[in-house]
Amino acid sequence: MDLTTTPTGDGGAEVTLRLTPAESEMLGDDTAALLALLARGLWAAVDIRRGDPRDEWWPVVMDTSRLISALSGIRDAALREADPQTMSHADIARWTGETRTTIASRRQRGALPPAEPSAWETWARTGLTPPDQT
Repeated sequence: MDLTTTPTGDGGAEVTLRLTPAESEMLGDDTAALLALLARGLWAAVDIRRGDPRDEWWPVVMDTSRLISALSGIRDAALREADPQTMSHADIARWTGETRTTIASRRQRGALPPAEPSAWETWARTGLTPPDQT
């Protein structure tokens, strides 16, 4: 997987994500779906930074919530896959931007990663349709 940013002649930039055939097959339609959510979030960020009004913001809230849920599922799967013996609370806190105390508390309660995989973690592992898309 390669991500490149190339300046365009008009001062813009073209962002390209290149997947190998195996990566493309593994991710299927999820690639386009995630990139579409990210793109709509970026367009909204531009509007917010410019102060451009929108008639409705609910699509932005919905799209960014879905993207955050998907990324949280990927994060939780990665935490579950990682060897807990090699990850300190300080390491996880640094990686997640949370405090060490919060991480320690969540691990002690069995909430990091969650005791049971969420529907989004299952999606990250399997590509099965998330619950809000059935």
